[in-house]
Amino acid sequence: MIPMTAVLPAAACGIFIGLAVRAAVPAKPDLASALDRLNARNYPAALTGAVPTTAAGTLAEKLGARLLADFGLRIRLPHKDLALLRISPAEHLGRRVLFTLFGLLSPQLLQATLALGGAPLPFLLPTGLSLLMAVVFWLSPGRDVKRDAAAARLVVRHAAASYLERVALARIANSGAGQALTDTADVGDGWIFERMRVVFDQAELAGVTPWDALRQLGDELDIPELTRPADTLALAGEGAAVYTTLQAQARQLRIALISDAKAQANEASASMVLPVTFGVILMLAFVMIPVVATILAS
Repeated sequence: MIPMTAVLPAAACGIFIGLAVRAAVPAKPDLASALDRLNARNYPAALTGAVPTTAAGTLAEKLGARLLADFGLRIRLPHKDLALLRISPAEHLGRRVLFTLFGLLSPQLLQATLALGGAPLPFLLPTGLSLLMAVVFWLSPGRDVKRDAAAARLVVRHAAASYLERVALARIANSGAGQALTDTADVGDGWIFERMRVVFDQAELAGVTPWDALRQLGDELDIPELTRPADTLALAGEGAAVYTTLQAQARQLRIALISDAKAQANEASASMVLPVTFGVILMLAFVMIPVVATILAS
């Protein structure tokens, strides 16, 4: 009787290999996808703000696209984090599947190589290692995306504090609400200001107000610091009131950033307590051992 520990890795490998083969087989062209590729060819990513992709698409992207087409409603992905990092959901999903397949197959290939050499490992060891590596390799890209997205949002929060102050100054200088948003984004540096300029250009072509476009960008990227000035300017009345509100929002944001920095510094200090304590104990041991040995010998 074949044990279940052998059936599970083999079945998982078969499923992932089948998905990879299916992704490599040409699929029936979809009209929406064809129009998206045509639009991307006519309007580069720098102008449309779309996630850049290659003309042919990588294996991971093809595999992820097929999986999303078949099981899109059943697969949960961090879409807002991916949009912030400009990574397509198809590429992210395909990369996770390929990493998982690599984790499943690597121990089995090692076992086969050792078996050919006449020194196979115990059967349960490569089986358990395959399952463990598959889980780790499946979760690893998700953790990387979450970490990078958190770092990117921190950069955006610092930029948003400066953006709020500049918009407030432009508004009190009798600039219109929309003009204050767009002009301030034009003089900003960094990738978030580039995204804002693209969004404002698209909004102008679509007949959408700049504050609605900024609110949509903040919701899409899950950055509330971008939606607050949009809501304020959408309800703007007199310039002085708007200036006071925007300045208060910028001040609160900077206080929150300082508090977060202090909390991170405290966490870093707390994490160093154990290594420093261990180092001190080790140093005392090296100093005291010869003294104690001398005393005992005498």
